[in-house]
Amino acid sequence: MNERRDFVVGVMLGALFGVALGILFAPAAGQDTRDRLRREGEHWRARARDQADRVRRTADDVAGRVRANADEIVTRVRSTAGDVLDRGRGALDETTGRLREAFESGREAVLRRGDDVFNDTLAEDGEA
Repeated sequence: MNERRDFVVGVMLGALFGVALGILFAPAAGQDTRDRLRREGEHWRARARDQADRVRRTADDVAGRVRANADEIVTRVRSTAGDVLDRGRGALDETTGRLREAFESGREAVLRRGDDVFNDTLAEDGEA
């Protein structure tokens, strides 16, 4: 009989212990659970908005820096292109001047040579 009584006491203690644990760990009532889920959802939505705002600001900052760097590069390229163009014009002007001088010098030499040939021809005709 002691065995039966020990068994019944054990079942009753187990049941009491199970009920106590069930009450401690039981889910909240439906409305409480929905309220908790709504609060958690709002919390995570706010965090997502904050993160999106941070990403947007960072992207705007990066875009601004890229624009500034692009403007600086364009300015440098234009300046360099202008310098190269000026040097090219200077070289062209210098070469054109040399060609003109060479042409004039050659023309004068041909004219002098032509005068010399003409004079030589006249002199030969006069001796004949």
